[in-house]
Amino acid sequence: MEPRPRQSEFDRVLECGVYDALWMLTKQWQFGEFQGEDTGSAIFAKIHMQTTPVTRIKTANGTAQTYTDDIPLEERIENLPYRLDFKSTLEASFIFLKCLDNAAAQLSVTDYDSKAYKARLKNLFPLENIDPVQNADSSETVLSKTETLSNENLVDTIAASANRYFDGFDLYEKILSDTATAIKDITNNNAAHNTFVTQAVNDYISWFEKNFNLSSDSTNTAWLPSHLEYQFACASPGEDGNNTILSANEYYSGDLDWYSFDVNKVQTFDGLSGAAEAGEMANITDQILTVIPTEAKFAGAPNSRWWQFENGSVDLGNINAGTTDLLKLIFTEYALLYNTDWLLVPYRVPVGTICEIKGIVVRDVFGEQSFIEPAIQGETDNWAKWGMFNLSTLHADGVRDQPADTRLFIPPAVVKNLESEPLEEVHFIRDEMTNHVWAIEVNLSDKLGNNRDGQYAAKNFRDYLQQFDLPATNGAQQVEVMFKYTLANTVPENWLPFIPVHIPNSNRDVQLQRASMPRMFRNEFTHIRPRTQLLRVGIDDSDQQTSPYFINEEEIPRTGVQLTATFQRTRWYNGAVVNWYGNRKQVGRGEGSSGLYYDRIEGVKKE
Repeated sequence: MEPRPRQSEFDRVLECGVYDALWMLTKQWQFGEFQGEDTGSAIFAKIHMQTTPVTRIKTANGTAQTYTDDIPLEERIENLPYRLDFKSTLEASFIFLKCLDNAAAQLSVTDYDSKAYKARLKNLFPLENIDPVQNADSSETVLSKTETLSNENLVDTIAASANRYFDGFDLYEKILSDTATAIKDITNNNAAHNTFVTQAVNDYISWFEKNFNLSSDSTNTAWLPSHLEYQFACASPGEDGNNTILSANEYYSGDLDWYSFDVNKVQTFDGLSGAAEAGEMANITDQILTVIPTEAKFAGAPNSRWWQFENGSVDLGNINAGTTDLLKLIFTEYALLYNTDWLLVPYRVPVGTICEIKGIVVRDVFGEQSFIEPAIQGETDNWAKWGMFNLSTLHADGVRDQPADTRLFIPPAVVKNLESEPLEEVHFIRDEMTNHVWAIEVNLSDKLGNNRDGQYAAKNFRDYLQQFDLPATNGAQQVEVMFKYTLANTVPENWLPFIPVHIPNSNRDVQLQRASMPRMFRNEFTHIRPRTQLLRVGIDDSDQQTSPYFINEEEIPRTGVQLTATFQRTRWYNGAVVNWYGNRKQVGRGEGSSGLYYDRIEGVKKE
């Protein structure tokens, strides 16, 4: 019903007169308004809230540790060991010189000579220049040098910096191994300078540990190379004295939130499962809220009173929605039918806690009290039903249709962060023609803080290597032929194969094992090894494989996988700036073909 004025006076039009009371009563009966429902408005509510913080955390490869919220959870989970590149080494040397200058200025050291200290550090920790390749060098030496010499930007940077700076990483290792001797060498046995140099060394160590994670192994990380995912679990004490385990078994997106976790009632985690410690139980907080609920509103919502003016720019009656516009249909239904049925009760939930509503008692304007329970939520974890912010519950195999957990978990995760360009990037694709999975190194680290194209790097390496290769000496006599037989061709060196192999004690299940393409150099075959740290699992610094690398076959679907390694930076709510280096997995772009073939007879074109 809308007023339509046709007269110059608006008095009768705006008075909303009713001319047919029977019609109005009939419409009320049609819409079910005579069913005797208690439609009293909520005027008072009491809510019992319980919050429990996360007290312990365990990564897939580490041991359980006490959790503190001084840094984001992503930094604890995603941070991986990073191999210091040449640019970082130069930066470290520059920072140590700054530490010396600042410490000398703070302590008013009058006889401090920055140039003398810099010259001494260059002698103690020199930067090694790159020797050119000699024809007499062994094949291993040529291959090792060529990998560096084919990187033009790195070669130019080393040539320009080798005689001007020192190796900041060697200095850091010397300080860690023998601090007293390092200070003695830096001061050149000048005891009067021990105090300010010691302060500079401490500042340097603090800066180094803040910016770089130089763990030599992956024993404490959450990254599982065989799954291409992070796995970790958190523990929170419960009322019954036992821990609630929240596990993230398949976290890889880089966006950590409540949907990344499940309430795990199947697995046991050393250091997390079992009874909570007495000191942890004291962190459980119970609170009774006494509030007046307010009506939930949003911009453009229809007014609950008919004679109020509404927002003219919103026309909910003119929404065109198809049968597949589920989100639009749900929102329209809520706005038109259930807009006035929702009430808000503000409650600040601390970050890093599990919040549970133990009970809600609402009193309406008629004095009636009602106990409110979750609407549908928690009744089932069936795929056909869902509830926002519910936590799925992991049960034993074969158990289906179990209640979900209606508690709200707010992980201590960052809201916004800065992410660098991929330092390393690998695309996994399926190649049905060769029955392989190929790992394509799309981007490699240029060891100067940036990346370089993997295909260009492979071609540049091959071209540089050819000038030191030997001509083929197979002794075959050159004759004119019509056909030639090719045992196998080759692929670019940034294409690494993963071949299917049987899982032990299984005749059907397979997994993907990293293999290597052969490289012919000086009439000998060598293995082509990956250059990205993403694929160098089980390969040492001498390019020798110490252990095989397997990836679960189901981790590489037909769409493929894109794996990237990036630096990330954020500011935590305590004001601290946090940096870390981690991996992220995304969906690929489909299958591909390497062009690899075997056993082919081809016609020879005559010139």
